[in-house]
Amino acid sequence: MEQQIKDIFGNNLFLFVAGLIAFLFKNTIEKFAAAVFVFFGNDYNEDDIVMINGRPGRIVRVGWTKTTFFLYTIQDGIVSGGTKLVVQNEKLSSMNIEKPLENLEIPKNAQKS
Repeated sequence: MEQQIKDIFGNNLFLFVAGLIAFLFKNTIEKFAAAVFVFFGNDYNEDDIVMINGRPGRIVRVGWTKTTFFLYTIQDGIVSGGTKLVVQNEKLSSMNIEKPLENLEIPKNAQKS
C-alpha cells in the first residue's frame, strides 16, 4: 500500500503542488490578471480625459497594479484645485469611469425622437 501511495503522489505531485499554489495565491493571480488587461488593453491610457462620478479628471499613470488620476475642481469654468486618486486596477471595472466624446455634428435628418 505504501508503494501505491508513493506511485500516486510521485506521478501527480507536480499537479498537486500547482493546484495548491494556485489555491493559495488565487487573490494575487486575479490582481495580476486585472493588471495585465488594464496595462496592455486600450481602455485606459495616460493623458485620457475622463469623468469619474461626474467629476472631470485625467489619467496620469497606468501601472501594473494601480492607475493614478488627477481629479479637478472647477469653479466658474476655471480649474481651482483638485485631488489625486489612486485606484487598484482590479477595482477599475466597478467604478463609473466615462470618456467624453468630442463635439459631434449631427445632421438634422438624423435627429429623430
